[in-house]
Amino acid sequence: MVLNPEHGFISDRPLKQDDLFYLVKVCVDKLCETDSPSLETIRLQVYFDSHCKAKGDLVVERHNEIKIRTAPLRKEIMDSTVKSRDDLEKLYRKIVVVSIMTSGLGNPTSASVMKETVAAMQSVFAPSELGQFVTLSTKEKEQQIQELTQIVTGIRLFNRDCQKGGEEIEDLPGLLQRALTATSETLQMYLTELMCRINTITTAVDNTVKKKIEIKGEGEKKKFVMLAENKTKTQEEEEEMGEEKKSEKEEEIIKVTNADIDYIKSCLALARQQEVFLRRLLADVDGSNTVVKEHLECLQKRLLQIHDTVRFRTAIPTVQVYPQFIDLSEIWTGLQDEMVFLSRINTIATDIQCSIQVLDTIEKNMLKFLIGTSPVLSDEDRLESTTGLTIKIEGKKCEVIHSSAISDFDQIPLQFLGFCPWTLVEGDGALIPGNPNMGVCHWDGKYYAFSSPEAAAYFGNEPEKYVTLVLNMARIKPELIGLLQLQEQIEAQKDVGEIADAVEETVTHDVEMQTELHPIPSHIDPNYSWNEWELKRRAIQLANISKCVTHSTQTYKSHKRLSLAVQTNPAKDAVCQTKRDGYSNVPKLKNFIFGLRGRKDDKQHVISLTPPIKEKTSLCD
Repeated sequence: MVLNPEHGFISDRPLKQDDLFYLVKVCVDKLCETDSPSLETIRLQVYFDSHCKAKGDLVVERHNEIKIRTAPLRKEIMDSTVKSRDDLEKLYRKIVVVSIMTSGLGNPTSASVMKETVAAMQSVFAPSELGQFVTLSTKEKEQQIQELTQIVTGIRLFNRDCQKGGEEIEDLPGLLQRALTATSETLQMYLTELMCRINTITTAVDNTVKKKIEIKGEGEKKKFVMLAENKTKTQEEEEEMGEEKKSEKEEEIIKVTNADIDYIKSCLALARQQEVFLRRLLADVDGSNTVVKEHLECLQKRLLQIHDTVRFRTAIPTVQVYPQFIDLSEIWTGLQDEMVFLSRINTIATDIQCSIQVLDTIEKNMLKFLIGTSPVLSDEDRLESTTGLTIKIEGKKCEVIHSSAISDFDQIPLQFLGFCPWTLVEGDGALIPGNPNMGVCHWDGKYYAFSSPEAAAYFGNEPEKYVTLVLNMARIKPELIGLLQLQEQIEAQKDVGEIADAVEETVTHDVEMQTELHPIPSHIDPNYSWNEWELKRRAIQLANISKCVTHSTQTYKSHKRLSLAVQTNPAKDAVCQTKRDGYSNVPKLKNFIFGLRGRKDDKQHVISLTPPIKEKTSLCD
């Protein structure tokens, strides 16, 4: 989307905020298209690139999955400490289970598989040797477990060949041969069905390019109107006819717009992309078939050698037989890898076949009408139709190379996947295959094939123009970049707006204009950022800083530093009375009864001897 010149992005300039918003909108609109062959082609390309891995990468991925699956058991084996006889038995059993899971020969939960594997393991590694095994380092333990697994696997495979064991070991050679045959037949069936559609669509597109019957309508709209050859009545003559005759002799008029033609061309690009992927899968199946045959030959030879080694012998040196068992295990592992690779091919082929449903959206009547009376030609028929024709370009910018001039002519890498570049430009993306038997044009270190000598002649006059126009077309139609393998050329052409058409030279003049310096005051905040993720990062940073605590630590050098003197005022003692003690002293009551003694009458009276309170207080003071 960035490379498309219609969107106005500049490749050598960083995208601004508005550009990013517009780019997101364009991508979302593209992804939301329904029944879009272009979008389906891009999806298919992304899917194939992400799932169709090289065989070596797939093998490494499978082995890593096995390691991950057995990692918990391996860790227990590495960290195990033997303290009793039960611990020895558990450790030995774990080693046997790891051997079964790594080799993929049977289910470790099966009693018969476990019994056979234990017997094979005891013939190689006795339980009494576990004491020495525990003392080894982790790396040495891993190596010994790997060697034991390969040797035990080889022993079990040999027992299976001798019909004395091999519990739950599948007939992998037979399964592989049947799977290869079935996969090859399925891919051939998919490809045959697809090629029938491709031949029909290619013939229709080729006719639209050749006929170029174009009628300009109102405004900028254009309509391609094609009338059937066997129907010549005009609309005016039909109106004059009666309704009864009109229903019988009504002439069919099919209108095909530019959008319909572009849709058919996009469907053709999708079909051609499917063809490329299916042929690649077929090539992978053929290569896998060759590898399987080599593995089967090596398997038979190795089994015969082991039979010859152990025949009529009761004791065999381990140096002679162990390497053969290891090699037998590696051959079997190679067959398992081929089975996994074949399974991945079948999955990808099924998913590719699902995308063929988009081709059903093309109206069959429209295709029939575009084809007309022309025969539907296959790619082989097109090669035969141009047999005997040769490209002759005299005094042109290109060099013509014929098949007779080069011994390995079939190995020449043709640009644009062998499609005619002139038809690609003139047909606005029409994928018409070229015929290299007429000769190929050599220009700028690349080779181009053409559908006709006339197309080659036009290309020879202005090769740079047509090549550039094809690249610009690929920018507008991104599905062509992956289909025609234009990634490197698109990246090399930095100027998106570059076109090969002759452009009138623009006359420019130098003009001076005096304006006021900074008429509008501006304020530029150096810390401003429009990116909300940058603002979130700053907020998190400030939050973390606010929670931080400063710690000081004295080092062995810091005690040499001078200390700072600070003068302070010493604290003074101060007394403050907060309350007053108070009390009262009341005089004691004293009385004297006068006349109580010596007096005969009743004239006694009481005399108070108690002093007054004031007098008592003054006495106290």
